Amino acid sequence: MSLTTPWRGRGQHRAADEIQRLREENRRHLTWRMAADDAFEFLQQERREALDLADQLRTRAIEAETAADCALADAEAMRAELLELRAFKANATAVSAPAGQRDVDPDDQPTQPIPVLTLQQAHGIGPVLPVREPRRVPSWADPAA
Repeated sequence: MSLTTPWRGRGQHRAADEIQRLREENRRHLTWRMAADDAFEFLQQERREALDLADQLRTRAIEAETAADCALADAEAMRAELLELRAFKANATAVSAPAGQRDVDPDDQPTQPIPVLTLQQAHGIGPVLPVREPRRVPSWADPAA
């Protein structure tokens, strides 16, 4: 009968193999941690750049608001000047004669009004009646009468 020592394995679960496996797992975890640290550092750099860009955009927005306010003030000043010039032009070119009078040359004869008549009045035609008897000619339309 042979006695086997409990600390000697058959090769499947030896302590040296377990240490090697743990070292390999530790190396993988350290590699993942280094990759995570690199990614985290990259994200922090991107965040800093984004914050710097946001600061620049805020500065540009403030400058744009200032420029817009100045442009609006200039536009209001130009509008006021335009209204003054229009009022001056209207006063300078105003007609000073009263509306009911006009300068007429004594030799000039005013024109006659145009007579506006209906066709019946202009041609002396009576009222139009419906024709009840086609053979009968009304007295006003009879050439023999």
